Amino acid sequence: MLSPIFAIYINDEISGGSILAAGTSVTIYVLTKAIIQIPTSKYTDKEDGNKREFCTMLIGSIIIALVPLFYLGATNIMEIYLIQFIFGVGHGLSYPGWMTIFSKFIEKGKEGYRWSSYNTYVTLATASTAMIGGYIAQSFGFKFVFISLFIFIIMSIILILKMHKYITRKI
Repeated sequence: MLSPIFAIYINDEISGGSILAAGTSVTIYVLTKAIIQIPTSKYTDKEDGNKREFCTMLIGSIIIALVPLFYLGATNIMEIYLIQFIFGVGHGLSYPGWMTIFSKFIEKGKEGYRWSSYNTYVTLATASTAMIGGYIAQSFGFKFVFISLFIFIIMSIILILKMHKYITRKI
C-alpha cells in the first residue's frame, strides 16, 4: 500500500524530505535487509525443524508491524532513515524463515509451479494494494494508510501464530 506513494510522503510530509531522501531511505532499507538476512539464514539452518525459522519470521513480522506506527510519529528525514533501518532488520529476520518454511512444504515435483504461483499472488496483491494505498492516501491521508498497514500486518501475524504447530513440526 505504501511503496508507490512513499516518495510523496517523504517529499511532502517530512522535514528535510526530498525525492533524493526518499531514494536514500529505500536504499537504507534494502541494504539493511540484504545484510541481515544472510546471518539470519545461517542461524536458522543450524536446526533440523522449523522452530528457528518460525521465531525469526515472527520477530521480524512484529518489527515490520511497528514500522507504520513509527511513520506516524516521524517528523524529520533522520527519523525516516532510522525507521527504514528498522524495517530492513524486520524483513531481514522475517524473509529467510518464510522462504525456508515455504520451500520445505512444497510438494516434490511441483516446486516451479508453487514458486510461480506464490510470486504471481504477491505480484497481484502488490498491484491492487498500490492503487488502494494511493486512493486511501489521497482521500483520507497518510495517517489512515499507516494505521491500515498496521492492522493488516497484525492480521498476518495472527495467521502465523495460528499455524505455529504445523509450521514447527519436524519434516
